[in-house]
Amino acid sequence: MINTRTLFTLLTALTLTACASFWLSGGLPLLEVSPAALGERTVEQRLIITWSNEQRTLETVLDIHADTLTVIGMAFGARLFSFDYNGKRIVETQPLPGNLSAARIMNDLLLAYAPLDVLRAALPRGWTVHEKQGVRQVFFDETLNISIHAIEGLPWQGRVVLDNHALRYQVTFDSHEVVSDAP
Repeated sequence: MINTRTLFTLLTALTLTACASFWLSGGLPLLEVSPAALGERTVEQRLIITWSNEQRTLETVLDIHADTLTVIGMAFGARLFSFDYNGKRIVETQPLPGNLSAARIMNDLLLAYAPLDVLRAALPRGWTVHEKQGVRQVFFDETLNISIHAIEGLPWQGRVVLDNHALRYQVTFDSHEVVSDAP
């Protein structure tokens, strides 16, 4: 039988864990967007993640199908990490290096690349998004949290820069969609 003190300690730990994950995500839970909304494609991406005085570069391949988006991290042709996203949850096949979060990377991808109407529908209560002339802005309770700039024409064939003002980091996505020559 669990005594009152043990139960209180357990509830406190669970509350602190929930608060930590809330703040680590900037208050934005994992978005639920069907991979099909992004269109079936394979994309090579270089992610440059900058925060404080640190920077990390990831080479990734996105393999997007109707029911699954797979992110594969590569270095010198070897797989470093991978995870799958089915529109509701993430399954890590190989964990990400350091303190990087698959959920954070997935949310950033969805914020930057999901069609505007799909993103609006996926955002939780209190969150809104506006887009004008290649700039997407995401607000929480009317406070600008995230800005996304599509630097060059087509987002899957160029540079997109995401600034997370709330959490003080930036992700630069340099993308190149892989086009198959097969008939």
